[in-house]
Amino acid sequence: MDKYTSKWLDSYPPRHHKRRLAALERFREFVKKEPKALLQKAKRSDRGCEELEDSLEKYYSYLIEQGRAKSSAAQWYAVVRSYFTRNRVSLARFPRKISLQSVYETTDVLSQEEVKKMVQSRNSIRDQAVIAFLAQTGQRIGVLTATKRNMIRRRGSHGLVEVPGGALFQNPKGQNVNKYQVHYKFVIGEDTMQLIDKLPECEGGWLFDISERQMARIVNEAASDIGTQEPIQTKVNGRSLHRVHPHVFRKYWKRQMKLGGTKDRDLLLDFVMAHKLPYGGAYDAFPDEDVLKAYKRAEPKLKLLAQDDCRRRRSVVSRPHA
Repeated sequence: MDKYTSKWLDSYPPRHHKRRLAALERFREFVKKEPKALLQKAKRSDRGCEELEDSLEKYYSYLIEQGRAKSSAAQWYAVVRSYFTRNRVSLARFPRKISLQSVYETTDVLSQEEVKKMVQSRNSIRDQAVIAFLAQTGQRIGVLTATKRNMIRRRGSHGLVEVPGGALFQNPKGQNVNKYQVHYKFVIGEDTMQLIDKLPECEGGWLFDISERQMARIVNEAASDIGTQEPIQTKVNGRSLHRVHPHVFRKYWKRQMKLGGTKDRDLLLDFVMAHKLPYGGAYDAFPDEDVLKAYKRAEPKLKLLAQDDCRRRRSVVSRPHA
């Protein structure tokens, strides 16, 4: 092991060394160059730094193309980047497109009252629907960008979405958002469906016609408006991240489902959250009725709209769904 790799690994506990080395090897295979050579070239000139930064960004994009979630791709980008910065290569700030939110995840969970206030703080039905969808489905933010109206099956006052396995669940840019490429389904709660019924039709049949960044901004502004947003100081370029961001709603949804009666080790939670199941899920195919029953049992813990809002929205003619 060369001195550069040894210096880098000294920054991590020994139990992390194997995974760090594997990450660096995957990067080497992608760029088809030795990291040591890129490091030495970057130390010699600004042009070498620019080449290295370009290679790192391309590697991040490659991970996304291979089906990695943005949070996962950002994590491995940061790990590989640290090999160079630990060895005193001066690189530019993290590109704006690469979010480190998952690397500095918060440990606390939003309360139901906080989420209710976030929805109520928005004047736009679209913004309310974005927050409600995240909170009442437990889905990753990419799912919102890839969901089309005709995917929603009406089940009374609820919606049911079935997501195909493989890389078929794609956003308008053609990017797969099904992280583990598993076949699964999730419920859209009654409150969210009431908001969806008031949304205008979007070109191409998409449910939302805004980007993940715009959705994250909606969440940030709502959390700030109700006084629950907090900055999280990081060691990366002196940046601050936020306590409340779209991914925290997955943790919130899972907790509320448990409070509503779903058992902690119930595989149905992992199924609905699109996690990998044992044996590829071969023995855990959950029918619509099971998913809906579990959701409805926990729904009181997921309600977001006041009764007055519900009655007012029920007076609006519902938009048909496939």
